[in-house]
Amino acid sequence: METQWTISLPAPGGEDFDLLPIADGVDTRCLRPGDLLSVRTLNSVYTLRFDEPARGRVTALGDGEFINEAAPAALIGATLSGRGSMVKIGWVLFGFKIVLTIPGGELMTSRVRGIAINGMAVAPLAPGTH
Repeated sequence: METQWTISLPAPGGEDFDLLPIADGVDTRCLRPGDLLSVRTLNSVYTLRFDEPARGRVTALGDGEFINEAAPAALIGATLSGRGSMVKIGWVLFGFKIVLTIPGGELMTSRVRGIAINGMAVAPLAPGTH
């Protein structure tokens, strides 16, 4: 299965969630076992090693307070506004937050500022976020 991703910055805002184009992101369900997804958010950097991409099963590592050592996790998807809102299942999207289940609960990140797959940039870092 081929990885699906596109780049066309900036992501539109203020539109109905279902009408947003799938741009600036990765459908992680198309990754291969062992692929590494690096995600820079406004506050942290997360590395997700995909164990079962179709099911969102990953080993997660972050540089923040929530995931500071390798831990089993599940990537749920991308959201614009957070808890109780719609989630684009399986996707990591530039400008969106990502939702992960981690040991002890659920983690919703700050907004995504950069994405790389196996070291190759998919969505560039926004100026001033590094």
